[in-house]
Amino acid sequence: MSISFEKVAVKYLNAKTLSLGTCKEYRGTVAKWLAWGQGPKVDQISRSDLREFFDWVYEKAAEDGGSNAGRTANKARENLRAILSWAWEQDYLDKLPRLPKPKPQRDVAGRHYLTKADLNALYFATYALKRPRGWKRSLSVGHYWRAALVVFFNYGVDTGTVFKLASFHEPILWRHVCWRPGPPNGQGRDCRYGWLYYRRVKTKKQFYRPMNRVVLTHLKSLRSDEVTMDQPVFCCGSSRPNEQFQRLCRLAGVKPKQDVETGEEKLWVLKDLRKTCATYYDEHMPESSIEILGHSVGGVTYRHYAHRDPLAFKAIMSLPQPTAFTALTHGFDGECPCCRRRFPQA
Repeated sequence: MSISFEKVAVKYLNAKTLSLGTCKEYRGTVAKWLAWGQGPKVDQISRSDLREFFDWVYEKAAEDGGSNAGRTANKARENLRAILSWAWEQDYLDKLPRLPKPKPQRDVAGRHYLTKADLNALYFATYALKRPRGWKRSLSVGHYWRAALVVFFNYGVDTGTVFKLASFHEPILWRHVCWRPGPPNGQGRDCRYGWLYYRRVKTKKQFYRPMNRVVLTHLKSLRSDEVTMDQPVFCCGSSRPNEQFQRLCRLAGVKPKQDVETGEEKLWVLKDLRKTCATYYDEHMPESSIEILGHSVGGVTYRHYAHRDPLAFKAIMSLPQPTAFTALTHGFDGECPCCRRRFPQA
């Protein structure tokens, strides 16, 4: 019995439990097949028909100004292969047609987070940061940047929470660091390494987060007898921390990120460290980034009744750290923990 490709595609989507985005992609491929207007019945589709269809999709994407026409054609190829394979399993066609080779496409990773190798390179590059003009602190600017990288990675805080950029920003002060194991707000279990308080710039929501061993070691390395309780913990040595961070990326040899659609290179900014934090928390413990980063979630039960503090506590205390972050905890300040090589200005 002959049946159209459109009806087979509808049956395929009804039989599979696919996400809304995936279903939208399949419907887009079906719309392209109908716009092509030369599609035979599903049991009469041949290799030449598929080749002509993919060529048409490629040329149409190029005419419409698409920056990666090969990727568009290959996406349609994947969708057609899945539908035709299912139709063959359901005996809608006797023989599965061979698909043409994929079109050449530009493979762009579209990565918007820093790998642990990048974080290691950034950490070690802080030793090469030059002394800012007018710098009068006893510690080098690299000391503050190393501790800031650790806090960004573990808590995904906003840039204004670490480095005060505007008058309305509330940075982390020394009085926000609690060295005692008991929780400052009286809720939750004790943490042997102490607690850290901060407030989100966007929502003004308050957070009391436990400190793991790496965070505690780096904050202690910044503490001295001269600091006051109302003094900010971090100082980047510049009024433009993003420019300082991009200078740090150049010193570390971290390549700029690329846009997945256009392939355009963009410089890394401190906000990308927040995305990096979310990526590794979800990889380590699924759904933990929602609570760690303070994202708003739907559902009355989740927002008002579900107690998420134990999940955040467990995620923070067990998050695998980049190798460079653990160097100071093992007493290797200024040298690589694996080969003990010294770094500039260490």
